[in-house]
Amino acid sequence: MTDRLTDFEHLLLGLICAEPSSGYDLKRAFVTTPIGVYQPSSGALYPALQRLQTKGLIQSGPPTTAGVSPGRRRSVNQATSAGRAAHENWVRTPVEAASVSRDLGLHLMRFVMMEPLLTQPEVLAFLCGLRDALAAFVAELDRYTRAATFEGRHPALALDHGIAIHRASLDWAEHAITSLTT
Repeated sequence: MTDRLTDFEHLLLGLICAEPSSGYDLKRAFVTTPIGVYQPSSGALYPALQRLQTKGLIQSGPPTTAGVSPGRRRSVNQATSAGRAAHENWVRTPVEAASVSRDLGLHLMRFVMMEPLLTQPEVLAFLCGLRDALAAFVAELDRYTRAATFEGRHPALALDHGIAIHRASLDWAEHAITSLTT
């Protein structure tokens, strides 16, 4: 695999690694669960599956009618060994401090997908990296707040919101570390 995967492709690959799924099954997961916030558009699913297949990361089984309404056929996508390796590499990627503000949700999705793949020390190392990146980001926001002058109250209130969100995430990371070590 020479091409970098998009975040959406990584999520699809992770879902397929967890459970072989048809496009319809995946579409339903994006519509009925919170993971839907990561789908760029309703028309992005099938082209992304095709790209994963072209890259040799998934393979589609022959169409089946099992569990499908009459007259319909579904192909089930399964991860290849290259796909499972790519997924595991993505899950193992350390948190980059610069990415914590924009990719926090994706870091949490990687955390969700770690349990069957990584050892507890590896998961704890990931969480410590996330905690440290969040602490640095919150400290940076605090420094900015102290130095900034705002025109009106809304910008300051919006910044307060961002700080509160990241402080809550920092508290969660510390809680998760404690929970996994006791």
